[in-house]
Amino acid sequence: MANIKAPAHIAEIAQNLGVARFIHVSCLNADPKSKSAVYSTKGKAENFLKANYPNTTIVRPATMFGYEDQFLTNIGYWKDLYLTVNGASNIVRPVDVEDVARSIHTICENEWTAGKVFELYNPNEYTQKDIIDMVSLLLYEKVNAVDVPPKLLRLAARVLDILPYHYSSHHEVDMMGIDEVPSIDSEVYTFADLGITPHPIEIVALKYIRHYRKFENEKLPMEISSKAFRK
Repeated sequence: MANIKAPAHIAEIAQNLGVARFIHVSCLNADPKSKSAVYSTKGKAENFLKANYPNTTIVRPATMFGYEDQFLTNIGYWKDLYLTVNGASNIVRPVDVEDVARSIHTICENEWTAGKVFELYNPNEYTQKDIIDMVSLLLYEKVNAVDVPPKLLRLAARVLDILPYHYSSHHEVDMMGIDEVPSIDSEVYTFADLGITPHPIEIVALKYIRHYRKFENEKLPMEISSKAFRK
């Protein structure tokens, strides 16, 4: 319930202190009716803020990538044994965290964005397998992706939940099999409405994961297009 209580509490404090703008970072797929507990509570938090703090600007980024992220970094770090579900067929719309930061900065500088909802996602669709293949090309080394039945991986994640350090959680496993789908609501805004063109993941990904290359390949340049790893 932290996904609901925390933003509600912060919004209350912000209002009491007279903070001029309140921007809530949620996530793409936030939906009170979602089967994922994470997406469901994110959606409920949004509804609470809309009802009680109508000037709140809600930002829904898709999966973000950047330095030490939980997306590209995980693939690079676990390249010898990277676990997937459903053949890594789920759709992702990854965005550079720097583009999300630029968007929030732009939102802060424009009053018309108050009370609006922004979905920030890659204009292109990728499967998780596409991203794994891209990382393989960038590292000059095949990522060993191992597909695991979702129920089995969820059970293992339940065990990891009790450990003192975070490795994974059953909530993350639940999210692994869900496609990232932008809203069809005409009142939801995007990068384009802020005058921002997001960086293509194919162009910028290498700077975030170059250190996972083998030593002899570390300094090799590489620019790839989506055609190199997508059918």
